[in-house]
Amino acid sequence: MRLIFILMFVCASGLVFAKDTKEIVVATESWKGATNHDGSGLYWDIMKRVYEPLGYTIVKKHTSYEESVKMVKNGDADLYLGSYIDEHTFVLYPKYYFDQDIVIAVFNTEAIDKWEGKKSLRDMNVGWVRGYDFDKYLNVKVHKKEFSTRNNGLKLLKNQRLDAFVDDRDDIKPYLVKAKLDPEYFKQKIIMQLKLYPAFSNNVFGQKLKTTWDKQMGKLIQTEAFKELYFNSEYAIFPY
Repeated sequence: MRLIFILMFVCASGLVFAKDTKEIVVATESWKGATNHDGSGLYWDIMKRVYEPLGYTIVKKHTSYEESVKMVKNGDADLYLGSYIDEHTFVLYPKYYFDQDIVIAVFNTEAIDKWEGKKSLRDMNVGWVRGYDFDKYLNVKVHKKEFSTRNNGLKLLKNQRLDAFVDDRDDIKPYLVKAKLDPEYFKQKIIMQLKLYPAFSNNVFGQKLKTTWDKQMGKLIQTEAFKELYFNSEYAIFPY
């Protein structure tokens, strides 16, 4: 009798833990035109096209990029958006990316008078938004300075307490307008192009979502309707 009770308990427990949820918690920074607070934007449209036809519901969590990474690490979200490949070891990366960052350096010409690509940043005081970890991809040693906001970083750059600030070209554009940097002393150069991936939690559900993502994206990128999502957005660049 005791054995039967134990078996019944194990089976019941197995059903609880094996429950196939259809709710996906997605954590992300709010990027204008991509992940707007009202649920609109290119990246949200992509997520819907991938998962909603299969019956999934997407729960949107807007926070800072650094916090979105922490949410996945702590089990509070199933994936976060906008990760560079192998940026973190505790998440799963799919085959297909959904966009690309064109990364620029905004620099003080008094600190860097002759631009020679990324190597010009070597041993310079270089800043970016906390959590972006651009130093993993620069391939040159810099004295990194991380900031909670772009405004803070550009303020120090303007006051010559920073030699360069690195960021995605589209993300930083409105902040540069507000900063009003003198073009005689501050220049912009493209330094690299990095693919953007959803980063999935490293568990059974995360693996399932990753497999589904690759299967669906492999089909979607071949369709004109999916390409139109990009062409009709503020980005207007199809990354494949």
